[in-house]
Amino acid sequence: MTRIAPRPSTDMSSQIRPARDPRIDLFRGAALLAIFINHIPGNPARFLTWAWLGFSDAAELFMLLAGLSMALGYWGYQARHGWPRMAMRLAGRSFRLYRSYLLLALALSASGAAAFAVTGDRSILWHLGIEPLLENTVAALPALFALQYLPGYADILATYVPLMLVSTLLLPLAARGLWLVLVPSGLVWGWVQLTGANLSAGFDGERWMFNPLAWQFLFCIGLCIGVGVKRGLAWPQSPLLDGAAIAWVLIGLLVLEPWRQLGFGTPLPAALTMPQGAKDALGWQRLLHILALAHLVVRFLPATAPVLHSGWLTPLRLAGRHPLPVFALGAVLSFAGHLALTAWPDPTWARVALINTGGLTALLLLAALLEWLAAGMPRPDMPLRGPWHLFTPRVQTRD
Repeated sequence: MTRIAPRPSTDMSSQIRPARDPRIDLFRGAALLAIFINHIPGNPARFLTWAWLGFSDAAELFMLLAGLSMALGYWGYQARHGWPRMAMRLAGRSFRLYRSYLLLALALSASGAAAFAVTGDRSILWHLGIEPLLENTVAALPALFALQYLPGYADILATYVPLMLVSTLLLPLAARGLWLVLVPSGLVWGWVQLTGANLSAGFDGERWMFNPLAWQFLFCIGLCIGVGVKRGLAWPQSPLLDGAAIAWVLIGLLVLEPWRQLGFGTPLPAALTMPQGAKDALGWQRLLHILALAHLVVRFLPATAPVLHSGWLTPLRLAGRHPLPVFALGAVLSFAGHLALTAWPDPTWARVALINTGGLTALLLLAALLEWLAAGMPRPDMPLRGPWHLFTPRVQTRD
């Protein structure tokens, strides 16, 4: 009996996977560069970021995109390999984040200790939060490994560790119904807003700067957005919702009085001002602001927009494709920038520009190098096609 060879599939969707959404890499890259700038205290370049123009900043954007990217990357993995393998894969990713957090925290602690030994400036220890590690190493070091003690700059990575682990349960739940994730997650976030609950992160009553009990809600929202994309759910298109999002962004721009930070104008009446919202607890002002911005981007900046594929934006997209190493280097360079500004109590604009442009250039070059290494050596004729052709994003097999 002759076996008939199966006919090749004519379903193009089974042969060609969708390309990455350029908006994810672009905005994640922008968030990484903004985090580097904003982590330098007193850095005048902070006015180049959006942190002073609204309730939310780069951290909220980074967390939302983390949940979105995780869902896009692992949505089909369980169907292909089963839940146990997906759980092991996510546990491995969580461990890599944990390892990166430890290495970064130790590197920053060593850098801070060396800077203190040279300068004798104790504010360096306070700025990094490493006084317990130097004064009570026997107790602080085990607490560091147990995520019970979180030095500065690297603490957001510690928040991702449990979120990545719990994603092994969140993804299957979201597959059955997004409400199974959003409702419990929202209730926990609301409980934090009412009670101020947080986790211990120090020896003197310190708490997590990015409280996992609160920030998990933004991560879960991003995860559900990603699952909705994979399930083919349409993004809500309502003029009323568009107007509400625009109004909240404008309200944030007004009530925070950004012109006063520039030294202009007079303060608004107290009745028209509003607090920015707690950072550690992810205040409702911050949450609504980042969601309003995300809605406006999805509605008015489609993934097919030509500007997103501009060659001049390639460095930003590359930075967004390698978030972990770019973030780690950015944290180290932010501390170096802080030391540089401390050494120059009244730095000139040239020195400020040197600190910021030097750090940003280093981050973009790192991303380009990582992309080059991942893609393999280029052909000899590639440099003739444009300055960034060497690092043109390669085709992905999964988001």
